[in-house]
Amino acid sequence: MKTSFPTRLAKSTTLAVILSLTLSGGFLRAAEQDDAVLLGRLKDSKLSLAAGIAQSEKENGVAISAKFEMEGEAVNLSVYTAKAGLGQDSEQNVLIELAGDAAKSPWKPAAEVFEDKKHLTRSAMQLTLVQLSKLSLADAIKKAEAAQPGTVYSITPAVKAGDPVFNVKVATAAGKSVEVVVNGKTGAVSK
Repeated sequence: MKTSFPTRLAKSTTLAVILSLTLSGGFLRAAEQDDAVLLGRLKDSKLSLAAGIAQSEKENGVAISAKFEMEGEAVNLSVYTAKAGLGQDSEQNVLIELAGDAAKSPWKPAAEVFEDKKHLTRSAMQLTLVQLSKLSLADAIKKAEAAQPGTVYSITPAVKAGDPVFNVKVATAAGKSVEVVVNGKTGAVSK
């Protein structure tokens, strides 16, 4: 018996949804494993996220996001900056990534000026959100540390309920990751 087009379409759609959920579950497990490795290796870093941000800002403008991440077997620190500061929009700015092995002292990051669409888009959005905020990354980290004990390992600006916020990830002493949200306008902290 031949099945109708709507029935074949429904079966195909169902199969596509099942396949998508199966694959995304695998990606989520891989990301969780990567996070577990990173959380276990944060102790190898010779500097804190706040210290890496401060070092980056000395010569490369204002920091607009920062994170520790695994780069092969190394704990890497990546800081995005806007060379011309917060007074210039992204078109008039130089958007940079400073990245390097955080287990080496002193930290000597390589600088990459963004030219590709993906990085320019992400960093331009981050610059705009930091410009709209009343807090710097350092201010948001202090607020997150006061609300959640542990090691701050990532800070990224985002939008929540129309306000600029900082999504701050903190590694706890128990090896878990907790996300703290700091409102960039009010300074309010939520988990």
